[in-house]
Amino acid sequence: MTRIIVDADNCSRAVKLFLEKTSAKKNIGLVYAANKNIPFSSENPLYRMQVCPESKDAADDWIAENAGPEDIVITKDILLAKRLVDKSISAMNDMGKAFTKENIDYLVEERNLSLQMHQLGISTGGKWKSKTRHDTRSFEKGFWKILDQKKISL
Repeated sequence: MTRIIVDADNCSRAVKLFLEKTSAKKNIGLVYAANKNIPFSSENPLYRMQVCPESKDAADDWIAENAGPEDIVITKDILLAKRLVDKSISAMNDMGKAFTKENIDYLVEERNLSLQMHQLGISTGGKWKSKTRHDTRSFEKGFWKILDQKKISL
């Protein structure tokens, strides 16, 4: 049975609310994984919070070990996404970008290059910005696409 598993420590509130509503509407289990309790907006037997140890990458490790090919994982962590894609598990970020066998190696290399440039003091131009409604809609479209690929009725 399909579950939605969220690397929840840095997932936007708007995306989490969308996932909670979709989980309830489609009768799909929803799991938040993080190293602290992250409350749901409402109670539902489909929702589960997986509190992981506070050690580095503990939530990522739990997700990689417990997600299966039938699941959909939401994460911003490209290295976790690589682990999932290598196991044929659907993964996407909270902006709606699907991580696939075709793009994950490039994204890992891009991440590594960005880290190297940062260590050298070279700005890559990446700036933090708050999420907009457009970003949430992009996520929703990407999420519906994955549901459709898994043959879960919309």
